Amino acid sequence: MRPAACVGLLAFAIFFGALVIGHGVVLPGLAGSPLIDANLAKALAAPLSLRLAEILVGAGVVLVLTVPGWISSRMATTLALLLAGAALAHRLLVLPHLGRLWARVDIVAGRPVDTLAEAQRWTQHQQWLLVMMAVLLVVLAGLATRSPARA
Repeated sequence: MRPAACVGLLAFAIFFGALVIGHGVVLPGLAGSPLIDANLAKALAAPLSLRLAEILVGAGVVLVLTVPGWISSRMATTLALLLAGAALAHRLLVLPHLGRLWARVDIVAGRPVDTLAEAQRWTQHQQWLLVMMAVLLVVLAGLATRSPARA
């Protein structure tokens, strides 16, 4: 097996793990924990969410660098670029804005109402972005299984 394929598969697994385990299991589990207050859960989840976003960016960049030597498809390279760009936009644009919004909201009291509604709307945008990244990753996996490895 070629080194590009090994490193690419590792980056793929890290990206997929950060999406599924990090954003799909750990963060919702922390938010839904009955042992801590909702405001505390949001405060505890913020740094973890930033670290997961940095992992997504790093794995996306590694995918961009390794996919051309691993999958013989230009579409795969385009998907890797889209994944890296989406991860970078998530880290640099969405998360800082969400952090500012959730910092001004008391979740337990539900106040201020307009800021809470905007924070929930941006959280939904974040979730759609994460789902889009997961779909792109599944399509990339499909291309990897269909395409013969480059020699």
